[in-house]
Amino acid sequence: METIAGVGEQQDRLSEVLGSKYHIICRIGGGGMAQVYLARHRLHGGLFAVKVLVEYLAQDPRIVARFEQEARMAATLAAHPNIVPIFDIGSGGGLHYMIMQFIPGEDLAGYLRREGRLSLPDAANVVAQAAEALSCAEARRIVHRDLKPANMLLDENGRIKLLDFGISRIADFADGLTRPGESIGTPHFMSPEQIRGEACDIRSDLYSLGVVFFELVSGRLPFEHESATAVQIAHLSTPAPSLLSLDPELPAGCDAMVQKLLAKNPNERYQSTADLIRDLTAHGAHTGPSTLRPRMNPALRQAITKAEAIPLEVATPPPTAARPVGQSQPGSAGPTVVSPPQSTPASATADASLPGKKSRSIWVLGALLTALLLVAAVAVYVVLHRGEAPKANTGSVPGSTQPAPPQVYSDAHGRMLLVSTGSFHFGQKGAGDAETIDLPAFYIDETEVSNAEYRRFCEATGHAAPQNPNYNTHPDYPVSGVSYEDALAYASWAGKRLPTEAEWEKAARGTDERTFPWGDAAWTTGVPSQLQPVNSEPERRSPYGAYNMAGNVWEWTASPYDPPPAEITKMKEVVRGASFSSTWQVTKGGSFPPGASDNFAISKRRGLPMDARSPLVGFRCARDATMASR
Repeated sequence: METIAGVGEQQDRLSEVLGSKYHIICRIGGGGMAQVYLARHRLHGGLFAVKVLVEYLAQDPRIVARFEQEARMAATLAAHPNIVPIFDIGSGGGLHYMIMQFIPGEDLAGYLRREGRLSLPDAANVVAQAAEALSCAEARRIVHRDLKPANMLLDENGRIKLLDFGISRIADFADGLTRPGESIGTPHFMSPEQIRGEACDIRSDLYSLGVVFFELVSGRLPFEHESATAVQIAHLSTPAPSLLSLDPELPAGCDAMVQKLLAKNPNERYQSTADLIRDLTAHGAHTGPSTLRPRMNPALRQAITKAEAIPLEVATPPPTAARPVGQSQPGSAGPTVVSPPQSTPASATADASLPGKKSRSIWVLGALLTALLLVAAVAVYVVLHRGEAPKANTGSVPGSTQPAPPQVYSDAHGRMLLVSTGSFHFGQKGAGDAETIDLPAFYIDETEVSNAEYRRFCEATGHAAPQNPNYNTHPDYPVSGVSYEDALAYASWAGKRLPTEAEWEKAARGTDERTFPWGDAAWTTGVPSQLQPVNSEPERRSPYGAYNMAGNVWEWTASPYDPPPAEITKMKEVVRGASFSSTWQVTKGGSFPPGASDNFAISKRRGLPMDARSPLVGFRCARDATMASR
């Protein structure tokens, strides 16, 4: 899009490093810390933004280490809809880079320069969306430290997405390396404690968000001085002006929220993003996409058009003359193992009668003998280790050098618990259809999705709220009265999915053959006769620590259910002739009402039409371990 000294050479090197996988189209932005390039995947055509650390910073190993560390931390936030995901980090050719999702749109700073200040509802919505993103970071103890409109992207659907988490911590390291005439970051949005060089937490980000809120509704910054030093002094010692002094028509409640965000003492601010979101929603704000729409830079639009015009490549199939052992032949039902094409030495096609035939034959025979010995060794290993139990709660893939994912994954939607890779007993012990199966590692929600959490989803998306008597009166109860389709919609919004029946059972049972999450003893006395908070009955948690996998509500799973004719007839009686879906799903876990433990066995299953809504049916979510630990 534009020419900057040294960028052309850097782009050429980036093409050398990533060119086998991506087309590097052009530079689309950057500053004192990094340059950003538009890239298109050669095979599937997806667009990505590649952020490359600038050359003079890449020469300092401390900064490179910090760059990679911050990228890894930011990548753990990738599932949140209000955060620009980071998919990969790497280095090569003297370059250090991270690959992010490309978001067509405009940063909020550009939008404000063009359109001026926002209406109060739009401003509150932008702040609420940003607070949702910060709540995800807060759960993982990650501080943004550089929150400002330039780091808030407005996409084509009106959603705000934050980027550059932790980048100013790299700037702290780079401070002495900044070139004359360049600056990293801006003092206008920094909290007092950040200016003093003290430790920062979520309250520092909330201060910065307060400055953003002030600018959105007033069209100016709280402190506008000519020098950066004067701005910093003002943030340290001068009270922020009242919004009412700038616009008396603004509600007093808005001014009170902004003043609380901009308190000099962190203890006098909002203490969490949840507190701020609660205040915003109480004043009518919502956290879903806004009505704002970006105006894309024409040069960027041209770059996208140029990228999309590049023909996609097709993966080269392996030679058909010699397939690896175990590879399916054309037309077979088995999996196809795609091997990269191998270069063929000229001598490989030489006539057998030529000199050298004997030496090549001996080499081939040796290679075959070596391969047979390797196969035999693997077979012996499998026989000897067939009965070994999997290592407890390790999420790493056997033989992989990747670190195991964390035992607990937290984001704005709560905590998820790691269920380790390996085998477990699926089905009722002693039953004819019981089996031992293997599952890869995954995460399961620590609790059922609560009414409070489901309300956030409804308010953010406009999804219809469930019709159950506890929804408004008991926010800590599990949401119920939701269909399978409702549960899928929530899971998609939260960046998760529903567990399969097998995953649900393993999360409830662990790796032994217990009948109930707590063991083999039935629960027959003191069983609640109505719904309870999602974190009730802690002594009856599953081996992985999940609450209420027996009782509270039945839970939807992603596994289909084939109803016998008797169940279809009974369902018709229940709905009194009303139509219902012919697609049924498995539900698991039993429910507290009517107070019996007959349905608490882990292997117990029921089926319901996917559009059915019952006051006794809710859900919890799952997530792939590889996705959550990116």
